[in-house]
Amino acid sequence: MLPFLSSFLAIVAALVIPTIVGLLILSGAAKVVNPRYIAAFALGLYFWFFSDTIGDAAFLDVNSGFGGGAVQLALVLLFVVGVILVFSVDRETFRSGPIAGGLGFGVPLLVAFAVGFHGLGEGAAFAATAATTPAIGLLDAFGGTSAAAAFIIHKALEPMMIGAAYLIYARDHAKNSTGLVRDVLVLTLVFILPGLIGAATDYYWLYDTTYFFAFGLGTSLYAAVRLAKPLFSETGQARWDSTKIAVAVVVGFLCLYSAALLHS
Repeated sequence: MLPFLSSFLAIVAALVIPTIVGLLILSGAAKVVNPRYIAAFALGLYFWFFSDTIGDAAFLDVNSGFGGGAVQLALVLLFVVGVILVFSVDRETFRSGPIAGGLGFGVPLLVAFAVGFHGLGEGAAFAATAATTPAIGLLDAFGGTSAAAAFIIHKALEPMMIGAAYLIYARDHAKNSTGLVRDVLVLTLVFILPGLIGAATDYYWLYDTTYFFAFGLGTSLYAAVRLAKPLFSETGQARWDSTKIAVAVVVGFLCLYSAALLHS
């Protein structure tokens, strides 16, 4: 067993620092890269994120066929509720018109919640390992340097989905650098809070995290739709624009895929 305080402070650092770095990197990239390509890159990140998260959600118990019983039903219902919840909050998601709509900063806030909720399961899994491991050091308990690097890189890349939504839907929300820092900190808090809750609770009370991943999988679909929306244009696309967008999607996917290789 690892001490609660040291393990909890470790997960705080592993969530807060990479998240802020990832958001700031994307903010800087917006000065030289078309926001549509940034959105495409973030959508590529999402595709790997979805495949990873549905695995953590036990693929909603699909391997049980029609015989999964109450567990299977609960997983599917949590997924459905997650989807409906976020789209019910943002009722402008599927409306035509100006890309930003009327929600503004609310869009990246919802994206932060949508992709951050799965962190409740990750934080809980982290705490459960810390509470039950025979190892005496953090790196030994969690798979060594490569596994730690994989987690940190993931937590720098995943918030870029939030950053892309911010650039597309709320770019003018911050009037100066102070406002930008405030927005980054707010988005960081929304994104990491579920993970901190999981890490704080599951150390003493071990529970099945699959259900949280199922719900988080459902909420995350909101991010996919919002990131995909700016990629479509009725007229005026350059000849190679579709190819560039496709390349950006692939690059995003391969970035998270490469980070996952470190953990294998």
